[in-house]
Amino acid sequence: MRKIQILVVEDDPIIAADLEDRLTEAGYHVLGPVASGEEALGFFTDHRPDLVIMDIQLEGALDGIETTRRIREKHRLPIIFLTGNSDSATFAQAKSVQPQAFLSKPFRGKDLKHAIELAVSQSAQVQSAQDNSPEAEQAFLMQDRLFIKTGDRLLRLFLSDILWVEADDYYCKIVTKEREFLVGQTLKKFSEALEKVPELMRVHRSYLVNLLHVEEIGDLYVYINKRKVPINKSSKDELVARLHKI
Repeated sequence: MRKIQILVVEDDPIIAADLEDRLTEAGYHVLGPVASGEEALGFFTDHRPDLVIMDIQLEGALDGIETTRRIREKHRLPIIFLTGNSDSATFAQAKSVQPQAFLSKPFRGKDLKHAIELAVSQSAQVQSAQDNSPEAEQAFLMQDRLFIKTGDRLLRLFLSDILWVEADDYYCKIVTKEREFLVGQTLKKFSEALEKVPELMRVHRSYLVNLLHVEEIGDLYVYINKRKVPINKSSKDELVARLHKI
């Protein structure tokens, strides 16, 4: 399990430092801060942020709106606009690049927390169903990763780190080497959302496995992380065929 990485693009050093402190305290990993759109674009050469907090007014030739437009040409990730200018013309221009959330200066810690959660949920392909179970958590799927809401925090989980997912009544349990998560969504819904991910395969009515972690294959079981996971006998041939392709 890894902390969510947030790139901060802000040219005011005091606000940038405040953001960095608040995000670090909230359990996020801060990239940057950087002060210009040009620096922000260059940052993507060696890093893959999970989310960007972008000031609209920046030093340099590129403002936050144009920088966001260029980021979106190559990367799909949630972006929060940070602005001290709330006039309608600025808002209309900013809205044209479809940010997931807006955060007005000055902001409170609660505003920042809510903006991040809103941005992640708006950008996600699938959001788990809300329910009344105190143990069930929300999972937001984006490309190669999940964001799992645990308590008052969002944690990042790469799909490649999943060992298997098992049905648990109306929920499903995501198992990694480090821990397990109970998500408020059926295995059927969860597996449908991941059907285009070649290394994840539904092998049993109650199990979806990550083929990259399969250690042994039997007629009725596979072994992952020295644990025995049941499979349908009819799934074995497809499982072996898919292993050859990934």
